[in-house]
This record gives sequence, structure tokens and C-alpha cells, in this order.
Amino acid sequence: MLNLIFIHGVNAQTTGYSNSLFRNILKAYKSQLRQRGLTRPAITQAARRLVQKEILWAHRTTDLSNRFLTLQYDVAPRKGKWNFILKGIDPLVIQTLFYVKDKGHKTGPMGVLKTVHREFKRACSNHPERVVVIAHSLGSVISFDYLFGFRKYQLDPRRTVDAFITLGSPIPLFTSAMGYVENPVAKPKNLKRWVNIIDPDDGVARFCQRHFRKLVVEDLELNTGWDPIGAHTGYWKSAVVAENIAKRLIAWEL
Repeated sequence: MLNLIFIHGVNAQTTGYSNSLFRNILKAYKSQLRQRGLTRPAITQAARRLVQKEILWAHRTTDLSNRFLTLQYDVAPRKGKWNFILKGIDPLVIQTLFYVKDKGHKTGPMGVLKTVHREFKRACSNHPERVVVIAHSLGSVISFDYLFGFRKYQLDPRRTVDAFITLGSPIPLFTSAMGYVENPVAKPKNLKRWVNIIDPDDGVARFCQRHFRKLVVEDLELNTGWDPIGAHTGYWKSAVVAENIAKRLIAWEL
């Protein structure tokens, strides 16, 4: 079995957020195997190896966001025509700042990484053979911290991750803010490869390879939308993204 473990970014707290992308990966995977001449039974058997797993972490900030929105917008309604936009942005900012604060606790609770650690182990409990992590936006930052072992809760060094695939990732912004514009970190021995999928029109995503001296990152440019916000959320439904992920899964002989 091959576990595809999806980790979402901000404002994604509903089970099934990765369904569209997983279905597209599965469809592209079967199509590409068909083009290679595999029989229908062989394709069906190969596709059954792909297992979808999701990790949810944003619920850690739900109470904080709800209380903030109540005080800011409901107790004494603000004047302004853009409040509906601000009410959508504020929870995203809170989630981001909460994680920055949370991961800074060296001995404290670290709720987000603790949740990821627990759910990661659970995701691998039934099908422990192979793992690919697919993470979007802030979820890619959280996954990076977890896979590279920067905090108390981190990936078991005995667990091999075949690929770390980031979508719309702002990782270089976070590492640069920590003082590492050209990061000297080395790839963990139990992480085989890192592919960073980026739409240059994405207002959040950044190229990664140029910011890391000692590890190889494949920056893969794909079109997921025409505007900064649409491009950033478009990875989840993009057939092109799914096709490229499926192509690499086959090429890596997973």
C-alpha cells in the first residue's frame, strides 16, 4: 500500500478536503498506466495500492477565531463596506500566527504539531508500507517542520517518506523570517525527495530550491489559476497538478 497523506493549509477544517485532488490523481494514475499497456486487471490492482489519508489541525484555532469575530464584528458592528472580506481574512491570520507561536514552545503543548504527530502515526497504522506527504500552503510549513525534525514532535526517524510534495508553499518566507534566507539544512535520511509545485501567479507560493544550499528541491511550475487567490486554491482541483503527481508516483515505482 501507498499512503497519500494530505495536510491542508489555513481555513480547511472539513473532512474530505482532498477528495477532488485524490480522485484526479487516481484517474490520471490509471490513465497513464493504460498508456503504458497494462491490462485492466493490472491497472485496477495497482490503483488499489493508493490510499487517501487526511490530517486536520485547524480545529485548534476554532474557538479563538470565533471569540475574536464575535468581539470584533458582532458586539458592536463595525462600520465599513469591506467587513465581509475582513471576517474571512481574520481567521486565516489567526491560524498562521497561532502556529508560529505554538511551534515556538520548546516544552509547552505545541498543539498543532502534536496533532499532526498523532494523526500521522494513525494514518500509517493500517498501511505502513509506503508514504507520500502532500501538503498545501501553511500545511506545507507545518509538514516541513515535522518531517525535518525541528521541534519536539517530529517524524520517527525509522519511518521513510518516499516524497514530500508541497503545493502553493510559503516555506522560504518562514525560514527567511527565522534568519535563514539561504538555508543550510540537509535533507533527513528518511526523506527521499521533495517536489514543490508552484503557480508563479499564486500570491502565497514561493520557489524553494534557490533557498536551500544542501538539498535538492524540484520546483515544478504549473498553471492552477489566473489570479493570486484562485491560483493559490486551485491546486486542489487541478487536473494538471494531479497528472504530474501521478506521473511521478509511477516514475518513482511506488
